[in-house]
Amino acid sequence: MTELNKILKNEIENPFHSYLLISSSSKFLIEQSKLFSSYLLFNEKQIISHPDIRIVTSENQNTLGVNDIRQVINDESIYPIEGKYKIFIFPPDRSLTEEASNALLKTLEEPSESNIFIITSNGRHWSHARDDSVKSILPTLKSRCRTIYIDDEFIYDYNFELDEIINFLDIDVEYILNGTKERLESISSTLQELKTINNGTNERLINFIELEKKIDDLDIENINTMKIFQSTIEYLVNNILSMPNFSKLEFRYSELLTNLIEDLSNGIRPRIAINNLIVESSKL
Repeated sequence: MTELNKILKNEIENPFHSYLLISSSSKFLIEQSKLFSSYLLFNEKQIISHPDIRIVTSENQNTLGVNDIRQVINDESIYPIEGKYKIFIFPPDRSLTEEASNALLKTLEEPSESNIFIITSNGRHWSHARDDSVKSILPTLKSRCRTIYIDDEFIYDYNFELDEIINFLDIDVEYILNGTKERLESISSTLQELKTINNGTNERLINFIELEKKIDDLDIENINTMKIFQSTIEYLVNNILSMPNFSKLEFRYSELLTNLIEDLSNGIRPRIAINNLIVESSKL
């Protein structure tokens, strides 16, 4: 049977009221959501059907509309039947309409202690995936969720090893020359510096600018440096969120990094996006 993701395991004792789970596999997202729900309700490793665990569905094959969310709101007002919580799982194959998102947002802003919402989204690299429902999730809605990146095969330990970074960035090893390997190792070193949240604002700015320059200097055929830059920041976010006991400060930093990825995806120039992050991170 599938094991529960280690980050989710750390959430069992003191769960948040709403989660955004992201992975490349829709099937794995549902399995993990059900397994997580089972642990939350019964502290047992099993995937079961239960009246306190509801997968939110719709007649529409692609989206969840405002009427679907209104039904959720009606259901969440009912106290759990057996477990400690009533859990609502939003599957990755149905994105939320803007009207539905706004309706759900009101519920997440005034959470009940007996309800937990799990929103799921698929996509291999989550800011520019082929079928990325993250883009259809309102920023205000995401800000009410604890975002957790999980992987369907636990390929990455996020420990800055070169082979791991090459795999995550999806770089064809056939085109990696010795000089490029050295540059990738240098990128890994800069990422480790950026993980340290206690670094001063000026030092963080310098590290981000260095990271952008190092990626621009990569000598790999047919490489999209902007895509690599975004994926590199995603790797850093995953590294932070995979730590056994990351702090609220580190979680907030990971959110700012996710905002940086979104800015880049929306066409904002890297230096402007980096400056925006530096301004916000100086308030941490």
